[in-house]
Amino acid sequence: MLGPYRLTFDGINSAVARRSAGVFALGRNDPNGNFQVKHVGRSDTDIRSRLCECIGSDTLFKFSFYASAQSAFEKECELFHDFNPPGNRIHPGRTKGTKWDCPRCRIFQTIG
Repeated sequence: MLGPYRLTFDGINSAVARRSAGVFALGRNDPNGNFQVKHVGRSDTDIRSRLCECIGSDTLFKFSFYASAQSAFEKECELFHDFNPPGNRIHPGRTKGTKWDCPRCRIFQTIG
């Protein structure tokens, strides 16, 4: 993932140069300068707009572009399972009308 960058309009607009599906992690640096993930999320179409909605919720962000909404969903699931971020109370949801599965667990097989 690219970053971290400041979670501000200027930080987002200078770092995220195009409209694309993508994933992000919000957080802060610990005293040793290591990025601590507090929340993960995604956008199926425009990662920049989605990040702008998060301004004020934390201080820094990291992100990656993805070629498809499904790829972004799968990466968000992986980040959720890797970091168990305190800002994510529930497993990432899949886009309405899709039958995408999490690459790490069977949650969607139990709910249809």
